[in-house]
Amino acid sequence: MGRAASGNLRPWIGSAIVHGLVVVALALAAIQWRTAPPPPQLAIEGSVVRYEDLPSSVKAGKALREPTPVAPVKQVPLPAPTREPEPQPATRPDPAVLEEKTRADVQAKAEARAERRNAEQAQATAALAKRKRAEADEKRRQDEKRQQEAAAAQQRLAEQQAAAREAKVKAARQADLRRALADEEAGEALARSGVVDEYRTLLIQTIERNWNRPPSARAGLECTLYVTQATGGTVLDVKIGDCNGDQAVRESVANAVYRSTPLPAPRDARAFERRLVIVFKPTE
Repeated sequence: MGRAASGNLRPWIGSAIVHGLVVVALALAAIQWRTAPPPPQLAIEGSVVRYEDLPSSVKAGKALREPTPVAPVKQVPLPAPTREPEPQPATRPDPAVLEEKTRADVQAKAEARAERRNAEQAQATAALAKRKRAEADEKRRQDEKRQQEAAAAQQRLAEQQAAAREAKVKAARQADLRRALADEEAGEALARSGVVDEYRTLLIQTIERNWNRPPSARAGLECTLYVTQATGGTVLDVKIGDCNGDQAVRESVANAVYRSTPLPAPRDARAFERRLVIVFKPTE
């Protein structure tokens, strides 16, 4: 009941305060008007005129101007006092609604935390995958670099080996050429000395002494013999090349070579040959 009465008195209290402010403002204006200096007196020149001397129109008062009517002051109505809304009694929240809201808030917070964890986990997974890709790329580059270096080293080694083989072959060819030239010079020297001709004549004489002439052998017999001998003159192989005799003659010449083993040695050891080419021409 007291709260309702207090609410009804609030408009009247506001109205009284407004009227008091208006009265204070009027009082201040009156004080200012009283204390203001008097208006200055105008100097007016004039002369005294008798009433009898005035014209009849002036006496009748027709020439006098009527006073200008003053417009009434328009009063401004005071604003009506506003009535504040009465406070509503506080309602006690429903425990079920409060529990449901609390459960929803907890679930929303849990979902937000789960989303943050998922986002952080996804970011960490992406960073890990990026780091692994970078490491794999670096490893691949290192492997490719090592492979290129190994290939380059292998190529250099192959080139060095090829150059060494070529140099070795060239040196061997030069050595063979030098030996061939030396052998040729030695052979020429032996030929000039007659040792080679002497050795071949000695071989033919030895084979002819050991040859059993067959009845089919005719005059002008000539056979080319290819003889292989070991050191010391031991005959290892005999082959008959061109021969104008029959088979009996060819076999008899070959047997003569085998019976001549060991073949005689040359007077100069440099004239010894392992493979001999002998032209057998027996004397009549």
